[in-house]
Amino acid sequence: MAWKRTVSVKALENAGGQIAVNVDGNVIFIARGKDGLHGLNAVCSHARCILGIFEEDTMTVRCSCHGARFEVTTGKMIEPPSVAPNAPMEKLGLKVYNVRDNAGFLEVDVD
Repeated sequence: MAWKRTVSVKALENAGGQIAVNVDGNVIFIARGKDGLHGLNAVCSHARCILGIFEEDTMTVRCSCHGARFEVTTGKMIEPPSVAPNAPMEKLGLKVYNVRDNAGFLEVDVD
């Protein structure tokens, strides 16, 4: 495992429980859900937009450009983009990352 320190837990709280961070050139979306911290690639696999709308009740994140929706625990696309309703969802998932709180800072396992 290669844990990389990102931002403080306070920054996540100040951002409403969701934040995008840059880790070694990868933009990672981090959200605090009902079952802990989750991280996934923050760049939508459809049009390369940054994800931005975390829905805690469904544990999903929505792309702000075209509405594609991804599970934060698996990265699986569960709703296609509105402009491409026939997109091959099984091929458009996102990489997930382990995230932890280490002494008040969020760390992401980049392996």
